[in-house]
Amino acid sequence: MIQKCPAHPEPRSLDALTDHIGETGRRRRQVLIDRMAHLEHEGLHCFSCSGVCCTFVANSMQTTPLETVEIIRYLKRAGRLDAELIERLRETVRRYRLDAPSPGDGRRHFVRRTYTCPFFMGQARGCSLSRTIKPYGCLGFNPHRPDQTEGGDCASDTTALTLREARSAELETAHNQWLRARLELDWEKKPMPVALLDILERLAGVPQ
Repeated sequence: MIQKCPAHPEPRSLDALTDHIGETGRRRRQVLIDRMAHLEHEGLHCFSCSGVCCTFVANSMQTTPLETVEIIRYLKRAGRLDAELIERLRETVRRYRLDAPSPGDGRRHFVRRTYTCPFFMGQARGCSLSRTIKPYGCLGFNPHRPDQTEGGDCASDTTALTLREARSAELETAHNQWLRARLELDWEKKPMPVALLDILERLAGVPQ
């Protein structure tokens, strides 16, 4: 069980959290960003795809506290952390029942609940999040052949994802433990909209 950190008794704030985790997001994602750029150069990209992997058909992305706080910081800096976005997150949770337990037998979950990502802007514009803070699983999911239009021959690059994790595991474990203690979180990963709302509420950052 993670204990609260007595060395940091000051009130929670986004600035305090982000000051602690620093600006390591791009460095921790660089392996995946470089791999994606290489594949794009080889003609293996998502530019012609409808974006099915970002929709409820295939998307079940979950984020850690660290990934979630990095997204919140990005949104705040971009001036996008507003009531409209919060309502979109809430509607995503309601529509896809992301706050309900996943199907299972009480001991384990059989499947994750899927949802259309609130940051997906449609085929022509894709994702509105920067690659430097995008969830690792999104960056590592790429096509295996060119001219994909409806997904299908796409998969997670387990080699790149494993390498990324190995390079950053110690730092990320420490940051996630610190964030869980500071924010009194009882989860390691949640569906991204649920994770965002949970942490924002704990930071008193959700417009009413």
